[in-house]
Amino acid sequence: MGSYALSAATRIALQQYTQQIATINGAENFATTIEVQPTRQQTLIERYQEVTDFLKRINMVTVQQATGEKLGLGSDQRVASNTDTRIQPRRPMPIGNLEHIDDYVCTQTDYDVAYMWAVIDQWGTFPDFQKRLQNLAIKLVAQDKQMIGFNGTHRAKTTNKTLYPKLQDVNVGWLEKIRTFAPERHIDELVIGASREFKNIDALVEMAVNDLIAEQFRDNSDLVVITSRGLVTDKYQNLINQTLAPTEQAAANALYQKKQLGTLPVDTPAYFPANGLLITSYDNLSIYQQRGSMRRLIKDEPEWNRTSDYQSVNECFVVEDYDKCAYIENLVIEA
Repeated sequence: MGSYALSAATRIALQQYTQQIATINGAENFATTIEVQPTRQQTLIERYQEVTDFLKRINMVTVQQATGEKLGLGSDQRVASNTDTRIQPRRPMPIGNLEHIDDYVCTQTDYDVAYMWAVIDQWGTFPDFQKRLQNLAIKLVAQDKQMIGFNGTHRAKTTNKTLYPKLQDVNVGWLEKIRTFAPERHIDELVIGASREFKNIDALVEMAVNDLIAEQFRDNSDLVVITSRGLVTDKYQNLINQTLAPTEQAAANALYQKKQLGTLPVDTPAYFPANGLLITSYDNLSIYQQRGSMRRLIKDEPEWNRTSDYQSVNECFVVEDYDKCAYIENLVIEA
């Protein structure tokens, strides 16, 4: 690899960027890895949530300890009761993780970004150079968090993007936790079609709500079907693949915009596995980060013609209440 020299303008802009990050985290410079201040960590979490609509809707919070009981965010325990206090005291209903099926465990995940000098040199003259670099890093980290949440199956000591291009080996995501800790709420491999038990995907969704989700949650207004775009397209294919009169087309467009599976609204976030669907509420899915565990080091690496931004944080992906979810995967829809 031949050497590359950054232009003076880009070098100055890059130095200002790194110095600003060091300063806001209470460090003089990046001579060593710095600890990201908790307030800055919270700001970054909020920035991640601005990147995708899905992350904006779920819980992304910091926790004090690396391991512990789940917080029970979005808890739906019933608290109404009556008590004859002449006989016994009132018994308040505790909120939080009542099932104790699994505790959360935050493990280190690295989010390292290399800024190749030949690329960022093209940005050096832009007045918003620093903002571009920052937004790029935030976007990449946020998208990877969402991908891990949907596709992560295990945590390898050293990850392999060739074998696991969807980051399956970075951490254990929400869907894998349902497979492991709530097999009674998980169905693997199902065929839908005219000759099958479920004639269409709407009937399947209604079954999942009635049979897989716990009774106390079935009528909740916050339930949503999270799925891939392909399954939704299969349902609405006939609607969108025809020529209609203007008034009929307007009605068809309105129906498609308010997509539903069964009686539930639909969300098709990026990176959700094809041919599967998850029924739950947004606040039943969380990403925990251990407070004060975020580390960062930005340094020049001239041997690679780049400046690298090394970031790490202890985090985990949490299903708050397994009773409030149903996951079906490897669906096949017969023609």
